[in-house]
Amino acid sequence: MDGRFLNRVAVSVLLSVVAMGGALVIARSVVPDTAPVTPVFRLPSLQAVAIAPYMQHASVVHGGQLVGHICAQCHGLVVGGESAGPVLADVVGRSIASLPGYAYSTALRQHAGQVWDDQRLSDWLMSPARYVVGTRMSFAGLSDPQDRADAISYLHTLHTPTPITGASR
Repeated sequence: MDGRFLNRVAVSVLLSVVAMGGALVIARSVVPDTAPVTPVFRLPSLQAVAIAPYMQHASVVHGGQLVGHICAQCHGLVVGGESAGPVLADVVGRSIASLPGYAYSTALRQHAGQVWDDQRLSDWLMSPARYVVGTRMSFAGLSDPQDRADAISYLHTLHTPTPITGASR
């Protein structure tokens, strides 16, 4: 390599940088900045909200639709059968990570002393990964508190059938 070759390389690099800089200046002067003054939409807040006011107006029918379309993809709604997640029958009032026969994540087992009440279910359904960091549940969550209240109201209706003792005919 001689001095002329290095000069050609240096001039080529310098001209390329000047050309790109000039193109950037021209582009910014020709194309206006169209950023809106206020955002077009806002991402949902993932702050925990009290679910009790929403439960007063909860729709079991809408909750059943949500649970059927979303939760039933991985969870069983009645005892028996196979599912990827634990059965949701009797989940309201059940101790967290306590269903026999299901291998809960270590992260969820750390909450084993707590009970699934309406507020905990709401916080969980809002964002399982935020409620229990390290959970295996891949559901992104329900951002709307009314949807969560509807789903929880439907979960209140899911019970394990009690066996009939004694045959009355």
